[in-house]
Amino acid sequence: MVIRLPLEVELYRNYRHSIVGSKLRAILVEDGEGEDIPTDDLVMSHWYARSRDLIEQQMKEIADKADDEGQIDATTLADDYSEMLNLYLENQEHWQEVCLVLEQEISSDEKSKTAKTLVLNRPMAFKLTKELGKLVYFGSSDGTTKVSTEKVQGCTRFMMAFREECAVYIGGPDEQGNQAILVHGIRDLPGAVEISPGSKIYRGGLEAAVDGILEGKYSPLEFRFFVGCHNYEESMLDVEVRLGKYQPIACTRALALKQCISLPKPLWHEVMELCDGDLPDVSRLEMLKRDDVTFQVLEETSDFELADDDDSVDIEIVDDDDDDETSSGW
Repeated sequence: MVIRLPLEVELYRNYRHSIVGSKLRAILVEDGEGEDIPTDDLVMSHWYARSRDLIEQQMKEIADKADDEGQIDATTLADDYSEMLNLYLENQEHWQEVCLVLEQEISSDEKSKTAKTLVLNRPMAFKLTKELGKLVYFGSSDGTTKVSTEKVQGCTRFMMAFREECAVYIGGPDEQGNQAILVHGIRDLPGAVEISPGSKIYRGGLEAAVDGILEGKYSPLEFRFFVGCHNYEESMLDVEVRLGKYQPIACTRALALKQCISLPKPLWHEVMELCDGDLPDVSRLEMLKRDDVTFQVLEETSDFELADDDDSVDIEIVDDDDDDETSSGW
């Protein structure tokens, strides 16, 4: 798993490659921390507070540059302000993500890696509507995709199995037009594949899952569907870890498969508190910043914007003889 770190931590860890991070480091040196002191030995509460204050100061100075209409021309900002604004907005976009690393592959020349992750704690809905069911089962389309009768019947069975309970999450900004990715912990489910040896976490096997639910063998909430994902090319996930954006941690099956339904504690904090080092303290300080952390469950898909695709998933039934022109939405 990888977890998104607060901006305070990102700046603190990335003082070698970030303008604002180097500013923070200079402040800590002036405070007597010492430039050569290992970062793990610095007093955590001190550097976190200093980082938070620097962020607030930088963002206030950026806001002061707004014109009379409240607009900021980012092209006129100095390099440190431009970087701060970009880091702030990016961190807000991926705030407290807990991600499961679904795939990782090293290139043939062993010079780069690709990776795919799923955001585990962005629930979209726990009950299917007709349109959401089509989106999960087929993916999105422009309304002209022809689907065979067999596929439509499969979607109908899927709706029967998951109509009352279906855990659907926004897995990330990439591939949102594809069929949703199914994740579960059922080892012997036909068509399922373990994501990593020994993880006991599996993906795929949708038709067998539908059959099992209709037969009363499984519960719908034993499965999680993810619309979209994060795709990383050219070892970019490793780069983001080095830049202090994400923290890799050992994957625990129980947390990866936990449904984010009215959790007494947000999943991000639960994961952070199980880690070693100063991460539990970071969780505590982040919790002090706000105590109203909740996840909004969307009952309709109208509030969900698909990336680069129309959100229409109308289906046209064609004769089975035309299967060579059909698409299943994969």
